[in-house]
Amino acid sequence: MSQTGSYQFEKLESRHIESEYLAERAGLRLEGFVDLLKRHRFPEQGTVLEVGTGHGIRARLIADSFPRVEVTAIDRSPELLALARHGRRRNLGFLEADLYDLPFADNSFDFVYARLVFMHLSDPLRALLSLKRVLRPGGRILIEDADRDCMFFEPRPVTFVAFWCQVQEGQRRLGGDPNVGRKLAPFLKQLGLSQINVEVQNILGGAEEIAMLARTLMPSLNTYLEPEARASGEVAIADLQALASDPRATFYHFWFAVSGAKPDSTLG
Repeated sequence: MSQTGSYQFEKLESRHIESEYLAERAGLRLEGFVDLLKRHRFPEQGTVLEVGTGHGIRARLIADSFPRVEVTAIDRSPELLALARHGRRRNLGFLEADLYDLPFADNSFDFVYARLVFMHLSDPLRALLSLKRVLRPGGRILIEDADRDCMFFEPRPVTFVAFWCQVQEGQRRLGGDPNVGRKLAPFLKQLGLSQINVEVQNILGGAEEIAMLARTLMPSLNTYLEPEARASGEVAIADLQALASDPRATFYHFWFAVSGAKPDSTLG
């Protein structure tokens, strides 16, 4: 995507490690994904666009679960797309594309899906306008995203509190929005979408998930901090890793899934 944002995979020095971690995190909670799509009126046939496909894990699941749907999955990273293309399907294609300047005609898709994209965008409303343009009247946009204020660990490591505040401040400084989840429904309303459907998904985990987050996610978030603060961030991550050995350890997260329809009377 042409504008700056808080996640630039192509600029990471350890992209091969981050790629492995992305795939691991993307594989979480797949068992409820198809039911989620159905609750948000996913079509049994038609054309579907997935934005920010990464390794293509959910794109392949969509293509396999809905064989009469034609799926186009886009990402801006040629490296990730090269990995995604190893899992081609008859009804699935991958394309390098810019979310802000989509290479599709108006009214091209019956459904648009994006997961963990909008929290990294510097201009989410412009991105939504781009998606609305390529959505057919009556079609739906579904966005899954997080709100970093809605992540809790118990017993909470004291060092994690300051670290998590600094992570959010750093993400905003880089052009993202760590609290975008709560804003998705207002965004869709602002752009004139109708039939807004909002789910707040409760995610509950224990020691295994805490250890996975400390290993695969927190080190990359530590790069959001100013360089002089990263040593303290490493201490907080180590304390989180230690929490994973506590039998009381519990992880909570509230995740937003929001969809809306393009009115039939809207042609642009």
